[in-house]
Amino acid sequence: MKETLQDETREQNKIVRLNRKKKKMTRFYTVLAIIVVAMCIYQVFKINYNPVKTEIAFEKTISNAVTTQGFVVRDETYIKANAVGTLVPLVADGKRVASGDDVAVVFNSEESARNYAKIRALEEDIAYFESLKNKIGVQTSDVESMDDRIYAACEQYIFGMQTGDVESFSAYEDAVCEAITSRQLSTGTVIDPTEKLTALKSELAALQAQSGGYITVKADNPGYYIGHVDGYETALDYDKAKTATGEEIQALLSGTPVPAESLQNCMGKLVDSFNWYLLCVIDSQSAASLSSGSRITVEFPLSSAEAISAEVVSVQNAGADSAAVVLRSNLMNPQYAGLRKEQIRLVLQNFTGYRVNNKAIREVEGEKGVFILSGNIIKFKKVNIAYSDETYSVCVTPKDDNGNPLAGYVSLYDEIIVEGTDLYDGKILG
Repeated sequence: MKETLQDETREQNKIVRLNRKKKKMTRFYTVLAIIVVAMCIYQVFKINYNPVKTEIAFEKTISNAVTTQGFVVRDETYIKANAVGTLVPLVADGKRVASGDDVAVVFNSEESARNYAKIRALEEDIAYFESLKNKIGVQTSDVESMDDRIYAACEQYIFGMQTGDVESFSAYEDAVCEAITSRQLSTGTVIDPTEKLTALKSELAALQAQSGGYITVKADNPGYYIGHVDGYETALDYDKAKTATGEEIQALLSGTPVPAESLQNCMGKLVDSFNWYLLCVIDSQSAASLSSGSRITVEFPLSSAEAISAEVVSVQNAGADSAAVVLRSNLMNPQYAGLRKEQIRLVLQNFTGYRVNNKAIREVEGEKGVFILSGNIIKFKKVNIAYSDETYSVCVTPKDDNGNPLAGYVSLYDEIIVEGTDLYDGKILG
């Protein structure tokens, strides 16, 4: 009995010792796993951790510009006629006409005006299909030149869409269709426009039979025709535009047009002189860079009109730290013909250089510059600031007497440090 108890006691001691050993091994592996995971996390953090924030130096053109309100003055005279009704222009706004040219027709009803517009459209379609008849059977082997013509027409159409030239969309579209059709006919495609011509001529005859009468409006003298009036044509004498004061310009911008009732007999207007003037008031500091005879770029942000290069006619002190500016241009098209009171942007100067965040610019030993990251080494490079605003500066590289760029300045694609601490030239980032 005693021997049996001793054997059981020895077995229990063996079990306890084995369990303790197993627990110790478990703890060891757990600690080892934690260490391995921690090391992995540290390596991932080390790889992704960047003690500095950088921006790449790209070349950029920044404009020093001022935005204001402008007023357009032209040498305008009303075209008057004893007629009341719907006006249909015969020529596009901004097109030059001769004395006695037909510029518009006036119908006594809108329905008659619509019929007239349809008649003109049908006449154009008939002329187009008549031209196709003359091309049938004429073949050519010079396909490449015809392809070039199609590509050119497509480019003009795309350009017209990008510039917002809505009034020319139809002409651009017709040019594309005509170029494609000409290629088809010249390479053997059979097209018979006879049936289409018959239908168009029949429709034209029906419209001509029911068309009402109209009054033709003629140009009294040569000039640029504009088919609408806005009541500001006589707001300022054309001859006084060149010497307009700040007070006069402010009055024009805040003034009201002539009542529409007094313009009922005005069937458009003619612009007699080639030059037209743009009047505005800007701050004296911006005006200091302008001088009579110089040229300046003018943009029209809220209009489809393209930017112009205008001549500075005069710059006058307008008091209260402001200046009256008179600009002159001789460009004319439908978009420029529609300008009157416009938001304008005067581009005083363009600066081209490397764009640098102002937060990155520091002063080291009396030199302005930035820290850049070259691999994992920090280097200091100088900056030569040509223009600066609240956020960025445009930096250019100065040149020596021989025109060669000086070394040690910010260059293209430099990785500029915009955020970081304890930076100095030669520091190695671990």
